[in-house]
Amino acid sequence: MGDEGEQRVADPKFDWIKNTIRQNFIHINEQKFDKAYDTEEQMAEIEQWCDGDDDACRCMMVSGDALTITHTLDRMAGKGKAIVFIKHEPCSLGKEPWKQCAVTEVPAGVVENIELLLNEIYLPLLSNPHVQEGWGDVVSKELGERLHGFIANVGIAVGQTKGQTCLPLPPPEILEGTAEKKNVISLLEGAIITWTKQIKNVLKLDPETPLKRGLNPTPEVEIEFWKDKAAHLNSIFEQLQGAGVRKTLRVLEQNKSTYCATFASLCKEVFVARLEANDNTKYLRTLEDWFNQLQAEGDFPNLDSLFKPMMHIILLIWKNSKHYNTPARLVVLVREICNVLIAQACAFINGETIFALV
Repeated sequence: MGDEGEQRVADPKFDWIKNTIRQNFIHINEQKFDKAYDTEEQMAEIEQWCDGDDDACRCMMVSGDALTITHTLDRMAGKGKAIVFIKHEPCSLGKEPWKQCAVTEVPAGVVENIELLLNEIYLPLLSNPHVQEGWGDVVSKELGERLHGFIANVGIAVGQTKGQTCLPLPPPEILEGTAEKKNVISLLEGAIITWTKQIKNVLKLDPETPLKRGLNPTPEVEIEFWKDKAAHLNSIFEQLQGAGVRKTLRVLEQNKSTYCATFASLCKEVFVARLEANDNTKYLRTLEDWFNQLQAEGDFPNLDSLFKPMMHIILLIWKNSKHYNTPARLVVLVREICNVLIAQACAFINGETIFALV
């Protein structure tokens, strides 16, 4: 890892994090653990979490036997336990990180179990009029809003752990028109606000992010990015066509809510972005086999035989695609191809060999 890697080793917080993770994944043999842990991407995630002093870097999760390290739920593995590091408050970790954060183990499927528990037990129980006797209108309203908000957030988290964007629907009694009228509009507008945040998070996803973060992504990262973004946008588009979302918007329109016009504009952005993501995915798939050959090729001097057909396909994509035909898109792809060539060159002749010839 060079000088930067030596600095990490000398820093006690990195030693503590590695040892803590190692103690919780003792079933993984040492060689496999080191191979999965000591990668550039994993180290970048850890450094970003350690140095981040905002709410976005409050948590870091390590999940599955692949030791996926992330501070976002969408990359957590669906199987196996996870270890979660939680800072007591947003801060940059010092030399005694164990005093600044807590570590807990999260069993597999815990988020799904929480969602089931809330919907099947707590929601019916706390919504029962007999239970609410003596609470008063203010307490009943606030508790209902907070409970529905918490259920919505858990539903969002469940979707994120599966790599999906789930738009939480308002409670059934609201959509069926059986809830008290005075609470309906505020709850429905709350749902619109939540959907807006979720949709904007997907729309602002950028394929250049790994490069901006100083990582060295390869072309398959570009392909996977557009596959994932297309899947998210297709899912959102289908949910926006669903009966629950349509009923919500219909009620708000009838009550002349100011949120409707803004959300309608956002829906148009989803439609345009969805077309772009699907189109880019379709065209980039034609390069998948060539990129696999480029990375798997063991004979470095013969890699040039792949350049002509690969660049010809890129030219055809440039000419025929309605979206993947801008300098910004092509620059990212070419930089990722260059990263593969650099890695192959390093594998073919490393620095020690070069200096030995001097």
